[in-house]
Amino acid sequence: MVADFQIIGGGLMGLSTAYALQKRGASVRIIEAREGVGLETSYANAGMLHAFNAAPWNRPGVTRQLLSSLLDPSSAMKLRANAFPSIFKWGIEFIAASRPEPHWHATKNNYALADTSIKYADAWCAELNMQIDTSKNGLLNIARSEREFAAARKLTEKLEPIGFQVHALNVAETVAKEPALAPIADQLVGSFYYPDDYSADAFKFCKALEKALIDNECEIITGSKASGFLREYGTVIGVKTEAESYQAQTTIVAAGARTANLVRPLGLKLALRPVKGYSLTFQNLPGPVLPVIDDNLHAAVTPLGNRLRVAGTAEFTGFNPSLPRHRLAPLLGMLQSIYPEHSQGLTLDDATPWCGFRPMSADGLPFIGATKIKGLAVNSGQGHMGWTLCAGSAELLADLLLSNQTTIEATAFDPMR
Repeated sequence: MVADFQIIGGGLMGLSTAYALQKRGASVRIIEAREGVGLETSYANAGMLHAFNAAPWNRPGVTRQLLSSLLDPSSAMKLRANAFPSIFKWGIEFIAASRPEPHWHATKNNYALADTSIKYADAWCAELNMQIDTSKNGLLNIARSEREFAAARKLTEKLEPIGFQVHALNVAETVAKEPALAPIADQLVGSFYYPDDYSADAFKFCKALEKALIDNECEIITGSKASGFLREYGTVIGVKTEAESYQAQTTIVAAGARTANLVRPLGLKLALRPVKGYSLTFQNLPGPVLPVIDDNLHAAVTPLGNRLRVAGTAEFTGFNPSLPRHRLAPLLGMLQSIYPEHSQGLTLDDATPWCGFRPMSADGLPFIGATKIKGLAVNSGQGHMGWTLCAGSAELLADLLLSNQTTIEATAFDPMR
């Protein structure tokens, strides 16, 4: 069968894109390399939908941070020397985009997409009656120094005029919001509370979308790795896998950090590289009620039902899937630094470790839209904001491909920029 659209990748982006297109009446096929959907970078991320964190990681000063990480094995943002050859050109663009003007350009466009995306995700969850450990109590970003507090306030003051909702809290108000922080109250200078942000399980969201898609006759092919594209007179007309080929009017590559490798043989050079992140998930660890981000530690701690997940670090190391204890140990240390009482006595053996490869664009903006090759589109590059941006990215791409009016300006996300 020739589908209207087929999507390479069955993670957050691929499933969301399929759902947005299917809602508009299109026939959709998903081709996923793993044995099931949502098993790669969508599986055990921080679990936060957070518009406030829309600023790309290549903020001013990132060059110094990356260089210093070469000598610091526990650095939250870690550059490994063996990654230099694969990220050299990308790295130059990444650093160039860290200047204040391009960084702000990316931040405000990402925020507009994130704000829209969270609203779509809310609507989808309601439509499908999703049970995904959602907690809509807001989110806290704690500050341990006046410098951190001032930097966060400066950013929120720039975003507030375009609709950003945030409340600056003193220490007493912070502890009132999250009583589990009381043991470290003397280490805090305050926090920022984001009432519109929330937490939920991204993998459960993927599974809920999978069910809805299948119920509406979407074809989902798992365990089938895309190996290339079918072309006719310069137009992409389908996808080749190791087993067989599949045709469609439009093929969308939503394969996370592997998107760049898939489209490179077609002459497309997306400035996209993997940035490895880790998480630890603890079962039956009650206490905290709010997702908390600690910028000082570059860590996020999220309650997800009866679980507590701590996520963090950004490692430039290619597609290395190893889970070394020396990289996981800092996450446990971060948890202990934020919640010393609730984490007392815990070891790495008490947690389920995980790593994933965030698809990070050099300029901090995702690639959403048609490419210069007829019949081919992409939806990737959302970096650390994949869970937050998936629904909005999908709705935007669906409108672009079907020539509908978009809800936000799409130019900043053009894959051919």
